Amino acid sequence: MDRGVTVASSVIYRFQLRPGDHIYSWRKRAGYLYAHHGIYESDQKVIQYCSAVEDGPLFASSSPTRPCRECAEAERKGGVVISCLDCFLEGGNLCLFAYSVPLWFYTASNIGHQLTCHTAREDPPEEVLRRANDLSGAYSAGFVSSKYNALTNNCVDFAFYCKTGCRFATYAVGQVVSEVGPVVAQGASVLVHSGCVCM
Repeated sequence: MDRGVTVASSVIYRFQLRPGDHIYSWRKRAGYLYAHHGIYESDQKVIQYCSAVEDGPLFASSSPTRPCRECAEAERKGGVVISCLDCFLEGGNLCLFAYSVPLWFYTASNIGHQLTCHTAREDPPEEVLRRANDLSGAYSAGFVSSKYNALTNNCVDFAFYCKTGCRFATYAVGQVVSEVGPVVAQGASVLVHSGCVCM
């Protein structure tokens, strides 16, 4: 797989990062129950979709305490923000979310509740970064139509959309949570395939 990603590990080194990469890091403060996802921009900067700090510390996507003032201020209200790589990682490992993986790899890698790869094709880095930057600083631009929700509107949804142009159908408590209705109501053309909604 790309840059040494295997079924057993998706950890990569900083020097391996490329602009437009979908990266993630497991959250130590939550007992490694979930990972936070974002899009690597460049110069150690990550575009991420995060909950507001006041939404609660345990399952908040961002920590209430940040080493740098700029990241702390940017993440305070939540939304799509740009932060430094160190604040994004919160001391955790840097992992690469792999795309275009074979079905056997997808099945073997995604055991449990958190995805680490997908069979969907990724778009070129320029398109990925355009989508991410278009959404930066906004709650209501296209994809980010509602407040951050850990189950139905989260950092995985944001990063997957940036990489593929598709809205990932979030799985929660064994049910598919569909957000196709509002998109169809707006008159957008929608294609559903492989667990994602393409707009």
